[in-house]
Amino acid sequence: MLAATFIWGSTPIVGLLSNLPSPVFVFFRVLFAFPFVLFFALKHVRVKEILLPKPFWFIFLSGLMLGLNWIFFFWALQKIDVAIVVIIYYMGPILSLILAIIFLKEPFNLNIALALILALIGVVISTNKNFEYNEGIILAILASISYGLLGFFSKLATKHHKAVVVTTYQIFLSIILTFPFLFMQEWSLSLNTLFIVIIAGVVHTALALFLWYDSLNYIKVSLAAILQYLDIFFTILLAYIILHQTPTLEQIIGASFIVAAGVLAALKS
Repeated sequence: MLAATFIWGSTPIVGLLSNLPSPVFVFFRVLFAFPFVLFFALKHVRVKEILLPKPFWFIFLSGLMLGLNWIFFFWALQKIDVAIVVIIYYMGPILSLILAIIFLKEPFNLNIALALILALIGVVISTNKNFEYNEGIILAILASISYGLLGFFSKLATKHHKAVVVTTYQIFLSIILTFPFLFMQEWSLSLNTLFIVIIAGVVHTALALFLWYDSLNYIKVSLAAILQYLDIFFTILLAYIILHQTPTLEQIIGASFIVAAGVLAALKS
């Protein structure tokens, strides 16, 4: 789980190093990930379960949100500092919980209330000096919203289908969603860029997902959800080392609030 968390934490850096437009980077990421994810799915479920998923709408909506989520996320990274983007982005799981409480009648308790308050405080502290970067912050908020909707629709989809089947379709639908952007934006694929997007697909998507699913055989989902918030610190650390983006005190405090919110939310059960 820690390995998966570290890999995902380094994904924003890989996206920036590719120098590709956000939708194009996402397309190649999911394209190179798909064969490995499909192979993994075929090893764990029957072909019929993959070919005939019913109901399909929740899978479709979750796949749509995955594609939009990654497009907005990597687009935001091109506009503002990595630290601000990931801090806003991780409001997404809190939004998923709120939607589950409203529409799925999941219990609302003190942990959830405190998590929401801490997350909002963390975002305000982190962004209060950065409103001159309106476009980047708006894109990060859109990424966070689509991340929250991804979690919500995935929860609905996994009520009817195995998680690995849902993930396979999410990756496949993201390929379809991002494919038109190849003809709508200017980009070039050098040997170096090709190597980066292959790594993003095989390691940062397929391998990380495999490690995630495998770790759930040994640890509880609640603990996995807590460890996932280490993404934030790994990302900020790597942005400092590789991109020389020094986090401000406000960003560090804000990230700490977001992580605390995520831990409280994960402990709700």
